[in-house]
This record gives sequence, structure tokens and C-alpha cells, in this order.
Amino acid sequence: MTQKDEWLIAESIDGDRQYLVHNLPPRFVGLIVDNDEGGSDVTDIEFIDKPIADAQKLARLMREGGDALVKYDRRLHLDD
Repeated sequence: MTQKDEWLIAESIDGDRQYLVHNLPPRFVGLIVDNDEGGSDVTDIEFIDKPIADAQKLARLMREGGDALVKYDRRLHLDD
């Protein structure tokens, strides 16, 4: 495999939990939870690689993850 997708959405085998996975360095997995505004948040982030020490770079990566999750949710609703 030469090319990897940057963002993945994974579901537990039981189907009761979803995860956002960053598949490029720094790789991490975060639990997707519903928020009070009707959207989703990512919590319990665990880094597989060394975490980013630069706060601005980390914030940008988290925004990109949120954008990926929004894009995924929109695609799901288009199929409804």
C-alpha cells in the first residue's frame, strides 16, 4: 500500500462506539461522542506516535479532524 487516507472513521464491533483515527504521523485515535448542540466531539485522544508539542500545530490538526468528521456526517446524511 503506497497511499494512506489521512482520516478514518472506525466503529467498534458491537457498533456502540465510533472513533476518529488520524492515519498519518502523528497518528492518534479519539472517541467520537455526541454533543449538546447536535454535533459530535472527539474525546479521549490517544497518540500512537509522539504527540505534537507545538500548540498551534496541534490546534490546527484538531480543527482538521473536526472538519473531517463534519464532512463524514454530511456524506452520511446525503445517503438518507
